Amino acid sequence: MKYSMRRIILPLLLTMVLMLSACGKSSSTPAQSMPEEPPVQAEPAEPEAQPPRALSAEELRTFTELFGTPEYNGFLEKPFLRPSEIEWDAVLRNGAGITEAGAGEEEIADYLAATDQKVLYGDLFVLRKSALSDFALRHTGSGQIPEGEPVSWVYLSSRDSFYLQHWANEMMLYDCVSGEQSGDRYVLRFTLNDSSPGVDPRSHRGVFADRILTMTKSGDDYVMESNILCWDDHCDPEQTFDVNLPQFDGPVRLITYQDYNGETSIVLVKNGKRMTELSTYIQADVLAYLRKINAIGFLDFNADGMQDIALIGDSDYGTHALLYEALTTDDVFGYFADLDETKLTDLGADATIDGLKSVLLSDRSESVYGSWQEAYAQTAKAYSIADNRVLYDLIFADTDEIPELVINEPGYWTSLFTFENGYARCLMNHWPYGAGGNAGYSYYPGTGVYYNGNADYAGAIYYEYYMSKRDTGEIDTDYWVRHLNFNDLNGDGEPSEEELLASGDYTGSSEYRSEINPQMTKDEIRAAIAVYQNMEMLPLAGTMDYATLLSRLG
Repeated sequence: MKYSMRRIILPLLLTMVLMLSACGKSSSTPAQSMPEEPPVQAEPAEPEAQPPRALSAEELRTFTELFGTPEYNGFLEKPFLRPSEIEWDAVLRNGAGITEAGAGEEEIADYLAATDQKVLYGDLFVLRKSALSDFALRHTGSGQIPEGEPVSWVYLSSRDSFYLQHWANEMMLYDCVSGEQSGDRYVLRFTLNDSSPGVDPRSHRGVFADRILTMTKSGDDYVMESNILCWDDHCDPEQTFDVNLPQFDGPVRLITYQDYNGETSIVLVKNGKRMTELSTYIQADVLAYLRKINAIGFLDFNADGMQDIALIGDSDYGTHALLYEALTTDDVFGYFADLDETKLTDLGADATIDGLKSVLLSDRSESVYGSWQEAYAQTAKAYSIADNRVLYDLIFADTDEIPELVINEPGYWTSLFTFENGYARCLMNHWPYGAGGNAGYSYYPGTGVYYNGNADYAGAIYYEYYMSKRDTGEIDTDYWVRHLNFNDLNGDGEPSEEELLASGDYTGSSEYRSEINPQMTKDEIRAAIAVYQNMEMLPLAGTMDYATLLSRLG
């Protein structure tokens, strides 16, 4: 931002005058005869700041056009409270006017090698780091790009540039509908243009809500300060509020919308940014949603130490209670169960949050569980209420004397829990299998290592994953192997019809990778995997019904 030298010199002159005047008054010795000097003429005081001026219709059209250009359009997509929170992926989605097209063959080869790809599947956009730094300086006041940004672009240090495979994108269009100016500072309100791609013209709420952009003019550029979404627009005020949940640092705002077609939806927002959305879809004979939410409550029904969400509402098919479980993934919350009036009656619960808590938690008041048996019983209870088709097992997957709890709907998904710090910590949450070549999950008893095999192209490509527990979150991959069971004649890593037909007597190949230590060699990874391949491997699957599990838990 440029500053007037007058603003710097004037305070300095006034300060010097005051300092000279104070020194004269504080002297305790007789004043000596000094030649008179003409009095210092103080600069006239700057006029008081003028009140904000509303922008004219012509000025609003000018800003509509400006933010319809790639250079500025991306700043409106995602909210930020300060420039350091800007999501550069969104800003650069359409190039921001600073990308280069038509990378040379050597540059493309470097990109393919860095990303382990054989061919390009789109246009390769090139963004020089110097151009991005200059862009950031002009539009945020800082030329420093946050570490890891932009996250979807691949950075090659050898060329000091970012790269992204790009397909045709249509820009979201916004209309500047009001604004005001105070000196060089502008506060503008934008509404989503109904002709934008993928936008329902009747929906201007949630991520499609109006946004208030604040920026300052600096020369020929505008420096962004904040972009705040009007999340509360068109909300149901009775079911919109802030809540403190133990798994989050600070309050979360829960906003309920009564949509134009009678459906309801909920968005969770933290620090002005969307965390997740809760669909109010219910199980009925036709596609249906809750039309009115009557109550929202919070409880830990699966004993993992995080607060889950319960909604109670009305639909065209009666009253329903929807349960959403807290997750350790980016989704934050996920659908867990739908309890209709019949199921609520069978459980002995009335359609209130207190009634749900009484039944789901068995009137339990403590939060921490004193034993793994208690915690697993609570976890299994929640799953049995949600789905009576699931099976359970207790296994000793790691080295301690406390078993892990397996919950499994055969042929569809598997969940896995371990007892940790007084709670049932989730290690796998509804991991799917049974389709797409995924035969399921296994474990090596007493090692803490889990296995999954997954086939593509009817086995022409086969993946092996060796996984283990992390300090937080779910289990994750340590090593993986990619086997090519065909003759990859063109070297693109994917089997064509001609290659499959020509692979009766194929010469296969395998690729080995380590996610815990990328520096490991192929031989080192093979040696690490060989240790497990010589061990007993058991299926990670349920073997007991709910009643049998409870008897095992004592």
